[in-house]
Amino acid sequence: MLAAQGENLGQVALTMSVFGIGAALPLLMLGFASHAAMLRWRGRMMSAGRGSKIVMGAVLIATGLLIATGFDKSVEAYLVEHSPAWLTNLTTRI
Repeated sequence: MLAAQGENLGQVALTMSVFGIGAALPLLMLGFASHAAMLRWRGRMMSAGRGSKIVMGAVLIATGLLIATGFDKSVEAYLVEHSPAWLTNLTTRI
């Protein structure tokens, strides 16, 4: 509001500077903390990533085979038949 009026520009600049510093400090602290945590957890995350790639590849291959054989329609029909009515209504609502 002060800046829009064009009055007390020194006070406006000081207020905006303090606000900017106050907003930036927690983000900087979070950035440094997360960087340190990432360095500590790097080995575990890399091994988890390798395992996740294998699982994701298997899921994609299985999905591709289901689609290629047309069996995905049977799986879909089974899931729709056994899902709760509220879920079917939620997912088929336009």
